[in-house]
Amino acid sequence: MAIAAPGIAVLLVAGGCATVNPSSRTPSPTLATHSPPVATAAGSTPTESPSPSLEIAAPPGTPPPLAGSFPLVNSCDPTSVPGAIPVAAPAGGKASSFVLHVPILMYHRIVPIAEAGNSLPGLVVPPQTFAAQLDALAGAGWHTITMATLANDLQAHVNPLAKSFVITIDDGWDDGYSYALPILEKHAFVATYFVIAGYIDNPGFLSSAHLRALVAAGDEIGDHTMDHLSLSRQPAAKLPYEIDAAAARIAQVTGYWPESLAYPYGGFDSQAAAAVAACQELRIAAIEAPLEIEKPVASGTPQVTVMPAAYETWAYRFVVPRIRVSPSTTPAYLLAELDRYR
Repeated sequence: MAIAAPGIAVLLVAGGCATVNPSSRTPSPTLATHSPPVATAAGSTPTESPSPSLEIAAPPGTPPPLAGSFPLVNSCDPTSVPGAIPVAAPAGGKASSFVLHVPILMYHRIVPIAEAGNSLPGLVVPPQTFAAQLDALAGAGWHTITMATLANDLQAHVNPLAKSFVITIDDGWDDGYSYALPILEKHAFVATYFVIAGYIDNPGFLSSAHLRALVAAGDEIGDHTMDHLSLSRQPAAKLPYEIDAAAARIAQVTGYWPESLAYPYGGFDSQAAAAVAACQELRIAAIEAPLEIEKPVASGTPQVTVMPAAYETWAYRFVVPRIRVSPSTTPAYLLAELDRYR
């Protein structure tokens, strides 16, 4: 899958979007809220606790509305989706030398190969392989946080508990619910699901009911655009639809504005990064390959070079790197990769 070429300039808007903290969201009059994560001495949570079921104010037995029944809202203004819980954030987030080294794993499909259809083989991790990988991580003392919690910690300059990591699952296939969720719950892990908003309720993809159940279980639903197009290849006029309308659709379905985004195909450039930063509710965005960010030049535009190192800073939160996990990734290799971040 495509990633940015070495030397590409990425424009980052450091303070232009509103921020969010799952534990400080304001309750909606129509949606039951989550139990807040249990704070640790370090100020973060090793694993976000499962929460009570999300309750929709509807007559008993009424199925939840499907994604396509909502009007198109091409805006990240939180008031544009009545009833959806807006974002709030901790203080901080200013330029500083604060750095986190939290590994972020990137998965796509957790499904038996026989059920994967035409998906690229390298993106299909069988459930037993996924379970073995998580067994190894849990056994070594690793704990999960979501992308939203990572953004909170970056902004508040808080070090999460040692051995914290993030699991992300891209594209919104329904096996993320049927196969991945039970394995995650067995390990008391949570994940950030990057969902293609235009595919919600389509055959083979997560349904509106699935998304609500995932949120109720403590998982995060992130923005993976409306149509899964490489943002670096889109005209500027189309970017708000792909980013903002997708975020609004997720808010309509789940009752929560998404806080994170993953660039489809890893495609990002200065224009795409600025468009993501302009969405008031998005606070962090993930790419695919580890990057080392060089010192910004006088203009404030950083130069991005592909390197084997990875870390997270508030200034570069819209180009956060991930570790790709494939069916051939052994538990021992994965443990070694995560240990490089310590």
